[in-house]
Amino acid sequence: MNYVAHLFLAEPYDEHRIGSLLADFTNGPIDTLRQRFGDGIARGIAHHRRIDRFTDQHASVRACVDALNGHFGIYAGIVVDVVFDHFLLRHFEAFSQNSEAAFFDAIYASIADIRPAFPERYRTAVQRMLERRWLSGYRELDMVAYALKRMDERFSRPTPLRDAHGGILDAYDVLESGFLDFFPQVLHFSRTIDDSVFSGGHGHIDSNLAV
Repeated sequence: MNYVAHLFLAEPYDEHRIGSLLADFTNGPIDTLRQRFGDGIARGIAHHRRIDRFTDQHASVRACVDALNGHFGIYAGIVVDVVFDHFLLRHFEAFSQNSEAAFFDAIYASIADIRPAFPERYRTAVQRMLERRWLSGYRELDMVAYALKRMDERFSRPTPLRDAHGGILDAYDVLESGFLDFFPQVLHFSRTIDDSVFSGGHGHIDSNLAV
């Protein structure tokens, strides 16, 4: 799952949303992260990790990865993560009672709390999100392809991510069908996570959740 989906699945308060995003920029045991960032952010990180585990094991997600293997090989999972943000925005009204604009206004307000204690990569990424407000751009396939091209630049050698548009279009219907099967299930799962991870609302955090 990519940024938009994780933020959508996060609990609707600032620290949980921050943790859900910060999870991509941190590692280590949850107890350590709790001491570093506080309970709410640690809960968001733990939530993100549970979502990732559920996603990686889901049959529809695996089918989407298989559909892209011919074009993207070992990078197919990265493409699925990003393209699912695209489908979430394309089908936003099916999963939310709020407007897409209201959702993003709330998200940008939540993540605007950029603290010096946060990793530099996170602070840089979020500052760009806030300045350019580009998360909603994933609604367009061109933005998905651009994001994947930027990811390609992080690798020491060229990857199929540098020209992803055609490969995604070839499997578009399969990917959309897989997303529509998967997302209602991960949405339900996300609403049960805190009962299994924490006790007493914002209380104890499961120290076994580690990368």
